[in-house]
Amino acid sequence: MNRFLRIVLLLALLAGVQRSYAQDSSPLKPRQSAEFWLSTTVDMKPFSKKSGQVYEHKFFKKFRLSGELGYRGNENLFNGKVVYTVLGMRYRFNKHVRVMLENRYNMRGATGTNSFRNDLQLDLTTERGRFRFGYRFTGQHEYINITNFPDILRNRVAVEYNIRKSPFTPYIAAESFSVVSYQGNMLIGMRYTLGTQWSLGKDRSLDLGVRHDREINLYDPTYRWIFALSYDLSLN
Repeated sequence: MNRFLRIVLLLALLAGVQRSYAQDSSPLKPRQSAEFWLSTTVDMKPFSKKSGQVYEHKFFKKFRLSGELGYRGNENLFNGKVVYTVLGMRYRFNKHVRVMLENRYNMRGATGTNSFRNDLQLDLTTERGRFRFGYRFTGQHEYINITNFPDILRNRVAVEYNIRKSPFTPYIAAESFSVVSYQGNMLIGMRYTLGTQWSLGKDRSLDLGVRHDREINLYDPTYRWIFALSYDLSLN
């Protein structure tokens, strides 16, 4: 628990320092914008134990597939910026550690160029009482021009609280974005999230959140308020 708290405090301190530096180093006032993010995710265990089968291989028991369809628009919900699809594979080593590989396709239409992206994630979680602490490392590579930051390293910490006899599980999170390029490594953004998971049953849930994105160390930075809604369904 102390280790997770140190990570949260370190990211908060780093964000404050980088925020001051970015405002001093950029000659332009950050632009402000708002966005709406909608998505739905379905996951399943493809190798379920058949009826009457006594033994199930350990790998098949902990392996899952997922698919996601998402839409992102600006202040006008129907003015879309990107529609994307994601296919993912997840393996859970134990209740604390899991890894995920995702393949994403972005369709930007008239606003930009379509692109593929590969993500490799490592999730670490632990629980103390009704609190759940999580850390996620993501390495992502997008097949775009090298000047548009195709390689990003992301570090996310989150704290959830399980309310007794309630379908809501509120959480807070902070995530850093660092570019890896031929010019060197650099922190380029922070994302802060306040949200809740709303359980609709054993296999269905909604994730409601408000996010604040802040671009850092860029010449023309943008600050974004993001209102996100996600529907998640587990088939087995």
